[in-house]
Amino acid sequence: MSAAERHTGGCVCGRVRFEAAGEPVWTCYCHCAHCRSATGAPVTLWVGFPASRVTLTGEHTVRAGLGAVERGFCDSCGAPLSYADATIPGEEIYLAIGAFDEPGRIAPEAHAFWASRLPFVAFDDGLPKYPTFSRRRAGATEIKRAC
Repeated sequence: MSAAERHTGGCVCGRVRFEAAGEPVWTCYCHCAHCRSATGAPVTLWVGFPASRVTLTGEHTVRAGLGAVERGFCDSCGAPLSYADATIPGEEIYLAIGAFDEPGRIAPEAHAFWASRLPFVAFDDGLPKYPTFSRRRAGATEIKRAC
């Protein structure tokens, strides 16, 4: 596999590393309160891959969160690394853009939970802005149209 076909990264202390093969399936800013609380950031950019194409090494903990959500963190430094939602069709894992070795190689595609964004967070990037979820979830027939 060429370097262009893989993405690498890890936590701040270096004890957890990841490799994702191929191109992301979805890359989206999330403005929800749950992601803000989990990451400590006003907005998070998640990069999604099929779980079968992601390898994490080192001691990390995956914890259940709200509903079907699981979040992964480094056991040593506590850095937030991953997010998975069992209601998204197919098994996907989302990695935090800040943990990538070369985050500039990956461009965002949309904004999720735009209606929940903090009032001082402004983007003039022309990307679609969804009031809530940007991906279909199990049991939902469609997502709300982007703003």
